[in-house]
Amino acid sequence: MPTRRALLGTTLAAALPLGAFAAEPSAPRAPLLTVSRTEEGQSVIYDAYTWRRRELTKRLPLNEPWPGEGQMAAQFARFGLDKAPVPAALPVPSQILPGLYLVNSVPNLTYLIDAGPEGLIMIDPGLESNVDAILKAVDGLGFKRSAIRWVINTHAHFDHAMADAHFQKLGANILIGRADAPAVEKATAVTAKAALGPAVAAAYPTAKVDWPVDDGEELKLGDKTLVAIATPGHTPGSTCYLLNLDGKNLLFGGDTILFDYRLGAQAAVTADNVAYLASLKKLSSFFTVFGTRTRWDVLVPGHGTIVLDRAFSDVTKGVHQVQWDVANGEEVKALPFSEDGYRKIMFGRP
Repeated sequence: MPTRRALLGTTLAAALPLGAFAAEPSAPRAPLLTVSRTEEGQSVIYDAYTWRRRELTKRLPLNEPWPGEGQMAAQFARFGLDKAPVPAALPVPSQILPGLYLVNSVPNLTYLIDAGPEGLIMIDPGLESNVDAILKAVDGLGFKRSAIRWVINTHAHFDHAMADAHFQKLGANILIGRADAPAVEKATAVTAKAALGPAVAAAYPTAKVDWPVDDGEELKLGDKTLVAIATPGHTPGSTCYLLNLDGKNLLFGGDTILFDYRLGAQAAVTADNVAYLASLKKLSSFFTVFGTRTRWDVLVPGHGTIVLDRAFSDVTKGVHQVQWDVANGEEVKALPFSEDGYRKIMFGRP
């Protein structure tokens, strides 16, 4: 059973060198991911969607309006961005850190954690249609499918939790923030299933939650321990997770916090921007019960670009943006690229 004692982790402040994530000889084989350096000195694993739009903000004159999606291809070609140096979708299976793998990248990022002889932990399996590809990725890493013992959801939206029922049938226990458990069990509106269309929504798969997770719980799963951090706002039960791995504090951010001003989509009726801001502030100053402030090193988000160092800066950016939006009655936007403030920050950078 979980306990209330938070994990005390050791942090590394130094930036990681490019190409530092080659697999160890004894680790499962997985292709290397392309590591890039941002203007601010962060090492990141870009997805092409993010890379192209960030680069476009540097090149498109400020007096020109941000293009609509139908105009993007022409603008990418105009500035030589049509051929990205990174793949359209991050390759899977891939190794991010020793013991941490990427096993799905469209439309969400699904992570696999090696928890030793007792089994594997999966974070956010996503759509039901992802299952076959995920299982093939697990096979490709040399793991047994039956070793998937725990499936943890950062929240109950369909693009993160729809496949829960399938993995439960394969023998996995389902874990999710307590306030989102009814969504997984009853397919409530919190799943956002209406976006899937009437027929799919009517047949939405449900699963009994084995472990409703509370704030501050230690999840002792095999030889790994994750700390649950309740971060309501995107959904009522949104939960981030702290894992100390390879000497670094990892933040599994789901849709609560993503790279470089990217935020959770807050248009759903179940979203709460005031609670969301409070949750981001909580992440920015998260303390263990031993009084040690957590310095976020690695951000493994629910979508987009993975951050390999100085992840605390992305949390800080999220706080500042949502604080501004809430204070000024503005919409909290998931994507920052079209925003004048973001474009001015990026404009002119080399």
